Amino acid sequence: MFRKLAYLLIAAILATGSSPAAAQSELDRARERVAELQAEIDRLFEQVKAAQSRADAAGVSYWDADEGLHVLELQIEEAAQREAELSGQVEAMREQITEIAVERYINSGRTSYILAGEDLSRQAALDALARFLREGTLDIIDEYRQVLDDQATVKELLAFQAKQQQDLMSSADATHSTLIEELDEITEIYIEAAKKLNEQDEILEALEEEERRRIAEELRKKRAEQARRIEAARRAAAERAAAEEAAKALAAAEEAAKALAAAVEPEREQTLSADGGAPQSPQSPPPPPSPPPPVSQTSLQTASGWVCPLAGPFSYVDDYGAPRHYGGWHKGNDLIAPTGTPVLATENGRLEHRFNRIGGLSAYIYADSGNYYYNTHLSAYENEGVGWVPAGTVIGYVGETGNAPIPHLHFEYHKGGRGNYINPYPVVRDACF
Repeated sequence: MFRKLAYLLIAAILATGSSPAAAQSELDRARERVAELQAEIDRLFEQVKAAQSRADAAGVSYWDADEGLHVLELQIEEAAQREAELSGQVEAMREQITEIAVERYINSGRTSYILAGEDLSRQAALDALARFLREGTLDIIDEYRQVLDDQATVKELLAFQAKQQQDLMSSADATHSTLIEELDEITEIYIEAAKKLNEQDEILEALEEEERRRIAEELRKKRAEQARRIEAARRAAAERAAAEEAAKALAAAEEAAKALAAAVEPEREQTLSADGGAPQSPQSPPPPPSPPPPVSQTSLQTASGWVCPLAGPFSYVDDYGAPRHYGGWHKGNDLIAPTGTPVLATENGRLEHRFNRIGGLSAYIYADSGNYYYNTHLSAYENEGVGWVPAGTVIGYVGETGNAPIPHLHFEYHKGGRGNYINPYPVVRDACF
């Protein structure tokens, strides 16, 4: 929005009318430089868009790898438990086979039963052993071999899963590194763009001042011309009124002269001499009112009133409702940013800081509008205990406290109050990009 307003302002200034010839070349050079700077700024913002797109894609890849690691950990845990069970079976069967082999060797050539005294359960086991010795069954050997095969299969699965886990961890680390590199590049581009914007602002301010002087001079000339025309009209009207009064006085004098002429000729001449002078000048009409001052432009305001929750570049994807193994379904958006990136209050409201087991260091905004905002996984607090804060106030810094695997801000938007979960993606994207 602000860039669009800036474009309109620049276009208006560059399209201004002509100025005196002595200053024209200097103004032209200034306007050309503004256009050059704008082209460079546009190029930089295109680079920002490309880097942001790559960062967002890296963010998606990271969370996919994170979820894959969780699923794999559950599978490894299940396979390890199965391997432990099979190891117990192998050990138990090995002892049983050893006992059978010993008993068979000792009792080779003998018949009858093996007596175990009054221990009936022990006697039952020895009776079964005796039958094995008599009948020579090898079922337990087959079962033992099957268990050994199952154990080997599970061990191979565990080794494969461990390799998968290592690959996923390496991929997640590499993706996170790539993401941070993209965010760092965005920061560097912003710094370069800021320098050009500052230079452009200085030139634009000079051009605006020149434009204000030109408009003021045109207005002064226009008002002077209007005043001249009004004065000319006033004088013409006064002259017409004076002429009419003079004509009326002359007509009255002539009538009086005719009336007196019939009586006394000398008196008529005396009367004409007394009354035939120039009539009194009529009073001048009041000056016309000054023209009204020009109407001032109305200032523009942003529509949403939101402030971007992070004062720095971050990876942003619409992950609202996505599964999170450490928090059920995702009730907000995860904004991946470097540790220490300032976290801002998105609206005016009451600020609270509290720690919780899942989110770690957390900041809560109870907005004046009735909305509720939850910011968590912070590395540190800012403005702790101040109470009410205006939008844009720093309330903390990005971190990875709680159950965060990497530094990021978990941001929730509850429209109208806590518990009314709303996907913040559209509004945050509008406020930040």
